[in-house]
Amino acid sequence: MRLGDVEAGLECAVAARRLWSKLDDAAELARIKAIEAFLLLDIGLSDDAFDMASLAVAAAESGNDASALAFALNAKGVTLAVCRQVSMAVPLLERSTALAASAGNAGLHAFGLLNLGFCYAKRAEEAEAAQDTPATTLWLDRAIRITDEAISAAEACGDLWTLRVALGNCAEYNALNGDVGAAMQHLERSAALPGEGGASLRIHYLYTLATARLRSGDLTGALEAAQQSLALADETGQVDHQLNAAAQLGRVHEALGQFELALALQKRFHALYVRQSGETTQRLAKAAELRAETSQLRARASALAAEALLDALTGMPNRRSFERMVEDLSGSDYALAIFDLDHFKAVNDQYSHLVGDDVLRRVSRTLGAHVADLGFAARLGGEEFVVILPRHDTQDAIAIVEDLRLALHDIDWSDIAPGLRTTASIGLCSTAEARRHDEIMVRADQRLYAAKHGGRNRTVWGEADHRRHAG
Repeated sequence: MRLGDVEAGLECAVAARRLWSKLDDAAELARIKAIEAFLLLDIGLSDDAFDMASLAVAAAESGNDASALAFALNAKGVTLAVCRQVSMAVPLLERSTALAASAGNAGLHAFGLLNLGFCYAKRAEEAEAAQDTPATTLWLDRAIRITDEAISAAEACGDLWTLRVALGNCAEYNALNGDVGAAMQHLERSAALPGEGGASLRIHYLYTLATARLRSGDLTGALEAAQQSLALADETGQVDHQLNAAAQLGRVHEALGQFELALALQKRFHALYVRQSGETTQRLAKAAELRAETSQLRARASALAAEALLDALTGMPNRRSFERMVEDLSGSDYALAIFDLDHFKAVNDQYSHLVGDDVLRRVSRTLGAHVADLGFAARLGGEEFVVILPRHDTQDAIAIVEDLRLALHDIDWSDIAPGLRTTASIGLCSTAEARRHDEIMVRADQRLYAAKHGGRNRTVWGEADHRRHAG
């Protein structure tokens, strides 16, 4: 993983995962799944990386190895940060770092501090995008402070890889924060380390050196570092590095007033970008087997959850639990409403499946909280939920369900994804209209269909049009 040969690393990780599964070693299985999550991130499969990291955490929590759990939490935190869910990543990485420290694992503690600093830098990026200068400075200062701690921790335990990365990252953060002197000091310390850190770290070092020199006004030095960065990237053939190095060298030429050379590098950047798209496709094809295995793991997890009474994703009662509740209500009066989230596929497509999962969890909490003293809520599957209201007549049920619909409509999603909006279409039926449960479900489902086709974000009950309530 640390040498940059991602495809070979994935092949080894899959083989190791199979071995540890056969040996039923929860701690080692958690570690290899966490490594696999990091590798999946490197080839752009962020959703699969998150799923694998979540499986790593689950495996680690089934054992009693604090270091394994710390490493798994680290992987999950980093995947969340890369997927721009930084507010969710930070608590995981803070817990990971504390666990590593309590377990006396100095290398893992340093690695955790390194990634926590990365998360703080991501928070600074978010603040900068929002044009919040004080918050940008605050988070960059935190990133620098915690990464300095990572440097000290890595140096103390002799972890040269983490030390090199931390010095490079801290140099970058200081340069962004306007402290070119501190950036140069970190780069000088990195250059003085014994041994080689691999081509990827060397390219990052040269790229950051060019950035620091450019910001300090040393255009000649910036040109030299940027040229070396691109030359080494060309030697390795790593298109990601070639893209960054070409862009940086172009900026240096522009600062020097060498606009023809800057334009030529811009053209090269475009050609590399096109080429990168092709390489990404090849990488995704190579990862097809891994994706399939991940899907099988998901299916197995879902099957195990279905054997229990709680939904694996949301923690609320599942379909099996719902069916048991219906059996218990046999012969009693109740109303039943089926909820289906509107345009939920678009949420997954536009914001990512991670955001979609967050939406399902929050909807589950909202439904559960509102019916806690009135009835029972469950997730049937996908974006479909059901609410049962025992001993409530139709008019009472309409009022309760409408309150629920409005509560879902009014949820503030800004902390998950700015601009996100989610509503629900609802079909309602009660034992006053049908006695058999299957008939009630069919009628509720038909009314849900009518709510969808009537414009969504509405509740439909009864048979006449005037009894269909628009949102």
